[in-house]
Amino acid sequence: MADSSPRFDDFYLAHLVTEINYEEKSVNVKMKSTLYGLSEVVPGVSDPAEEGQEITVPLWVARSLAQEGYAGQILHTENIKQKLSKFIWQEEQTNSLQKIDEYAYAEIGAHLNFAREAKDQSSVTLESKTADLLRIRIKKIRRIAETKDQPEFLKSLTREEEAWFELYRLMFSEWVGGSWLGRVNQIKFGATLLLD
Repeated sequence: MADSSPRFDDFYLAHLVTEINYEEKSVNVKMKSTLYGLSEVVPGVSDPAEEGQEITVPLWVARSLAQEGYAGQILHTENIKQKLSKFIWQEEQTNSLQKIDEYAYAEIGAHLNFAREAKDQSSVTLESKTADLLRIRIKKIRRIAETKDQPEFLKSLTREEEAWFELYRLMFSEWVGGSWLGRVNQIKFGATLLLD
């Protein structure tokens, strides 16, 4: 991950930021019919966007165009299944964590949502493959979080994984450091003072 990226303590927040950035990612779509006024939403797109023309727009716009029938479908379940299989295979080949695209989880999530909304039976396969990938990666991340050697490893993490890693590393170091031991006695002592 680039050093200029903000750090997040919460992997849910990190994922939200990643999803927003993913939705703004530029994609190419081929227009199925002519559409006027698109340049008001996406500056730089010719007006009208004509049938057969390939245009570059943010993903969220492309998705809306496809949903309204102006452009071809951009989410294809088979593509993400192949990508997940490749990720899993790469992770299984080595003990070190493999670098994946910073938007990998946002992309997987978008495809899962699309498959679920379409009541596509492949959503079960996608969920299973996603769980496999998450299990493999989190096991490696957990192992590294429990050691001192981390600098190069951090470059292989997505924004969400980095937030999870930091949270787990903190909990692990507090646990093995024993700083939590004896706090119950401090609470009892404090409560006794209040009662007196």
